[in-house]
Amino acid sequence: MSDELAKEWLQSKWPNMRGCDVDWTMKRYDYPDYVCEYIKNNWIKISDSGGGTYHEPEYHKERLVTKTEGKYDTGIGNSKELTEIIRNMVQGENPEEDDDGKGIAKLYQQTGFAKAMDENNKKALDVMAKEGMDAAVKHMFTDQKSGRQLSYAEMRSRYG
Repeated sequence: MSDELAKEWLQSKWPNMRGCDVDWTMKRYDYPDYVCEYIKNNWIKISDSGGGTYHEPEYHKERLVTKTEGKYDTGIGNSKELTEIIRNMVQGENPEEDDDGKGIAKLYQQTGFAKAMDENNKKALDVMAKEGMDAAVKHMFTDQKSGRQLSYAEMRSRYG
C-alpha cells in the first residue's frame, strides 16, 4: 500500500492524532497493517514503551525545538538526533556520561534548550558540566554576590 493511502486513512479516522503506540493505539483500534508500517517508517520513534511509541514528525519538531534568535533550531541538527541523545541519556547508553552528571550536562549544553536558558541556569549547567552535580547544587544554593546560603525557596526562585 502507498504512503498516500495510509495518510488518507489516518486523516479520515484520526485527524487530530499526532502520537501513538503500537500496543495501545494501533492494535486496540485495529489499524490496518499498511498504516502501522507507514507510521513505523515515517514517524519518529520516541521510545520502546507500548511496543514502540511514535510522534508525527512536525508534532515532534514542535515539542522539541526551541525558538532561538528568531529561528527554530534544535542546536545540534535535527530532532531525530536530539531524540537519540535524550534516549541515550535516559537509558544510560552514553559513553560520556559519568556518575556525577557531567556527561549529561555536556550533552544538554548542545541542545536548543540550553540556549534558551536564562543566565542563572546557564551558569549552573556550566558548573555541572565542568565540576559535576554536587558542585552545581552547591552553586545553586549559594548567593553569588554575598556567598550566603540560600533557602530552598530562594534557590527555586532563581533556578525554577
